[in-house]
Amino acid sequence: MKTIFERVRAIITKKYSLEPERITPESTLESLELDSLDLIELLFDVEDEFQIRLPRDGGSDLKTATVQDIIDTIQKLASPEPPLQHAERH
Repeated sequence: MKTIFERVRAIITKKYSLEPERITPESTLESLELDSLDLIELLFDVEDEFQIRLPRDGGSDLKTATVQDIIDTIQKLASPEPPLQHAERH
């Protein structure tokens, strides 16, 4: 099973055509040369991948956020248990 970091790195690598070695937990989104539109799209992709809803705080500190910051947020929001399936009642 892939780690959260590997999954986030895969999203960034695929979407922005970056070399995987360039993406570390300490990388800032700004150092990866992602502009503000890229950052918003990345958040949507992360939400889709992890089935979570990230808080919208205006995005003022997104450029200085690190990949580890994203991982930490995912860990806080993602449930360790799979979502419950609704059982049909008869």
